[in-house]
This record gives sequence, C-alpha cells and structure tokens, in this order.
Amino acid sequence: MASFRKRGTTWEYRIRYTDSQTGKRKEKVKAGFKTKKEAQIVAAQIEQEIYLGVNPILRKKEISVKDWLEEWLKIYGVMCHKSTLIARNNYIKKAIIPNIGNYKLNQLKRVEYQKYINELSEKYAKKTVQTIHSIFSTAINKAVDLEYLPYNKFQNIQVQKDNNIEKRNYLTRDEVSIFLETAKNCSKHHYLIASLLLRTGIRKGELLGLLWEDVDLQEKTISITKSRSNYGVKEPKTISSYRTISIDNTLREEIIEYKVWQDKNREKYGINYTESNYVITTWNGTPMGTFGVNKVISTIVDKANLPKISPHGLRHTHAIMMLESGNDIKIVSDRLGHSSLNTTTDVYLHITKKHEKESILRLESYLKD
Repeated sequence: MASFRKRGTTWEYRIRYTDSQTGKRKEKVKAGFKTKKEAQIVAAQIEQEIYLGVNPILRKKEISVKDWLEEWLKIYGVMCHKSTLIARNNYIKKAIIPNIGNYKLNQLKRVEYQKYINELSEKYAKKTVQTIHSIFSTAINKAVDLEYLPYNKFQNIQVQKDNNIEKRNYLTRDEVSIFLETAKNCSKHHYLIASLLLRTGIRKGELLGLLWEDVDLQEKTISITKSRSNYGVKEPKTISSYRTISIDNTLREEIIEYKVWQDKNREKYGINYTESNYVITTWNGTPMGTFGVNKVISTIVDKANLPKISPHGLRHTHAIMMLESGNDIKIVSDRLGHSSLNTTTDVYLHITKKHEKESILRLESYLKD
C-alpha cells in the first residue's frame, strides 16, 4: 500500500511490499513530484507492476530490448493517436527488434547502437532513421523513469546525411499548365482535388477534412479547422494551421461546378448514394481517403508524362509560385499555416535557388522587425 507526503514544495510516495522471492519486507520511495496526483499515478503503476512481478525491483532476469519495447507499446501506446501508434509499432517490429531486440536492455552499448543507426542509414532516408531513433529514445527515457536504466546512454547519436540525391517534389511553371490541362480531362472530383491542392497549398489531411460549411463561396474563403486521415478526424498540425485562406474566381467557379456534379450524383444514385457533408467525395458520395488522393495525383502526372510528385508536392509548388510571383514570405507563411517564417524559407530554398539571395534578404528584414 502506498503512502504519500509533501516534502517542501514537492511530493513523494512510499510503497511497502513483500519480496515474493525472499519473503522479506521492502520499501520503494521516490520524491520530486510537483503534485500529489502525479505521485499517486506513478505509485499506482509501480504497485501494479510489483503485483504482476514485472518491476525491476523483483526481477532477477534482465529484460531484453524486445521485451521492453513490446511492454512499452502495450502500456503507453494507448496515449498516442491511432496513426502514431501504428507507425511506432511498424518501426519497432520491422526495424528495431530484428536488429537489436535480443540485446539485454542494460547491456546494449552506445557504440553498438551507433553501428545499428549507421546500418539503417545505408537503407533508409535520413528522416526515417531519425524517426526510428526518436521512437527508441522515447522508450528508453521511459525505462529510465521506471528505473530499468540509470540514464539514457543513447542521447546525441549521430545520423548520417543522405547519400542519394533527393528527388524533386514540385512542378515547374510549364509543368503546372500541363498538369492542370491533363486534370481537366479527368473526372470532376479528380480535377477538383488537383486544383484545390495546387491553388490553395493546403495539406492532404486538411483537404480531406473540409466540410461544405468550411467553404464560403460568397466571401471566396476556405477555413481550415481540422485534418482527416484513414484513422479519423483530428486537430490541424499546429496552432498556426487554423486559418482562413482566400480563393480566386477560377477556383470558386470550379467548386460551384463540382457541387452541381455532386448534387446530380445524389439524385442519380438515390439510396445508393452515401450522404456526408465532406467536400471531397467519390462519385457515390463516399468520403475520399488518403490513398485515394495519392492515386488521383499519381494518375494525373502519369497521364501528363510529368515527374512523379506527391500531393504534398503540390503544396511545395503553390509556395514556389506565390514566392516567385513577388508575394512576401509572411503572406505565404500564413497561407500555408507554417508555425514560423523559418519553416517557409527553409522549404522554399531547399526546393529552388532561383531567387535565393532575394528571399534571404526578405527573411532577414522580417526577422529584424
């Protein structure tokens, strides 16, 4: 049974228990909690683990990396968004456990882990390796909190730079014209997906989350208030992602034509039409999914014989077109929903060097203000 007391400005818990292997009475004490509630939450978890016999206090046998990662996912995975949990599970099962899962958690050396990260860098892009390392470090930090380990020895691990040349993920001005002309010959909902992404720069999830109530055709604006994926609806990526953006007359007319097409399909298919208030749907009213949007863009660029780009590539293209048309960085940053001007400039300069000097000078002037 745990007891709690306040020591100065912080709280501590004290757990008394009987060691099931020795029969001796023991005590577990930890202080430094900001509130009694925090101490109670951790104490309850420790008590449960002691009862189940999985706490390092009771275990003689050292836990393996594999066992700890699986236990960590089971206990703390429920605190993640569903899509995050799926991604973490995939990386752990396919990239971490097969390589270092058999090591004892307290015996895996920093140099051995660094070799593992180096090997991953030969197979995956830098961003992917960083994601895998971040997942592992998060699990290790929790092991430290629970006193499986004294500290995280895997901090400041070096991730190698990408050796391969990064593929272009945007369209040039001439390619944009070809892309749109090709899209016009596709079905109505395919064309609107392409036009909306290209003319607004919104993210794929923001596109899928649009409801008709978010579109104001009279004021010619679109409000971004949510993001949707195959795992459901959630808040936009950042606070800055909540925004209302203007649309031009061309896109306004395209949306009106699309709405007429959608209404005609509703009448045509009757009870076989799926009712929803989402803007982006298939011909029978079914809300479009993330794979569907990917397929639409892939099909259009294939038909147009253009370089492969992703839906996010149209967001990059939109940013380039705005910046190269003379719009200042602050306006573009706000429209894209970036959290800072640096994010906008980093993306833009990463893609094209055409107006690099002018862009840097504009950024410096804004940062000085």
